[in-house]
Amino acid sequence: MNIDNFGSGRATQRVFRSGIIFMLLVLGLSGCAQTGATSHNDPLEPFNRKVNTFNDYLDRFFLKPVAQAYTFAIPSLLRTGISNAFDNISYPLVIVNQFLQGKPATGGQDLARLLVNSTAGIGGLFDVATGWGLPAHDEDFGQTFAVWGIPSGPYLVAPLFGPVTIRDGIGDIGGIFAYPPTYFDDVSLRNSLYGASLVDQRARLLKAEELVSGDRYLFIRDAYLQRREFLNNDGAVSETDPFLDD
Repeated sequence: MNIDNFGSGRATQRVFRSGIIFMLLVLGLSGCAQTGATSHNDPLEPFNRKVNTFNDYLDRFFLKPVAQAYTFAIPSLLRTGISNAFDNISYPLVIVNQFLQGKPATGGQDLARLLVNSTAGIGGLFDVATGWGLPAHDEDFGQTFAVWGIPSGPYLVAPLFGPVTIRDGIGDIGGIFAYPPTYFDDVSLRNSLYGASLVDQRARLLKAEELVSGDRYLFIRDAYLQRREFLNNDGAVSETDPFLDD
């Protein structure tokens, strides 16, 4: 099962949900203390299911139609360029965390990737760097905390912005400071970038929705946790991983 698109939001998506996650962290921690962890580390499942239903309702009647209109109106080649540009602008987050995880060689390569795509790639519209042997990576503070040995904490569904763990939620808050648009003085420009990136992220997930089967909540939860385990271990997932899907 290819679950790369689930929970894969880049830095902009993390910025959006970080404020809400911050308010929910206390709830998540207290719920964990009172309920105890389940086999899927989801002691907040009753609460999470309610939030998931709320999120699905908003998505069905607002965000998904906007994303569908976007894919209909914008040619595929242009959408790819827009996605590349958003990935490029969020790439400092990857670079910072490569160095924090003790991977200076990879961090240096990712810095070169950012410079190449920002210049030869015309502000990131074109992914020139991959063809030059500088592949993309996906690192964030949640992964860095995992490398440092900090436990993930329980699974949590944040209103509006979906799945996260307590560790990743705290990492998302820290990620704000590695996201360049955070420092834009023009509030309207900053908010426009946030909104456009959210639509772009949702449009990327349209085809991935076809993979969802059975209990939607359980499918997305397990896909998210499996993907995070994959990222935390740089692709080296144990054969005993309960989320491993052949």
